[in-house]
Amino acid sequence: MVVTVAAISSFCTLRWVAARPPVVSAEAHEWLHRELHITPEQHKALEPIEKRFAEKERMHREEMRTANRELAAAIRKGNANSPEIAAAVHKIHLHMGDLQKDSLDHIFEMRAVLTPEQGDKLLQLAEKALEETP
Repeated sequence: MVVTVAAISSFCTLRWVAARPPVVSAEAHEWLHRELHITPEQHKALEPIEKRFAEKERMHREEMRTANRELAAAIRKGNANSPEIAAAVHKIHLHMGDLQKDSLDHIFEMRAVLTPEQGDKLLQLAEKALEETP
């Protein structure tokens, strides 16, 4: 029963995550730069950081979609306690965790380019976003 609930929960979570636009859409990107009063020099320094993160995020989301398809295939077999379901759920959780870790690394990598005041505001914005996200 626990595995079934976890599988359904992971499936629904992944569907929600996959359906969402990337965390830093062009509009959100511009908003963040306005909120932090990013200078042209900082913008230039942030570009490679943001490109690296965008690639990592794309990779993690693709890995989660692949694991989600594995979970769907395991569910089709109809055995709630199967090792395939447990493995797929575990894989989904790993990829979601890796994306979260890379997101945090990205925030602190960005912070290194910012002034102390901008860096503090970035952390406050990240904290607020985490508190408001379901």
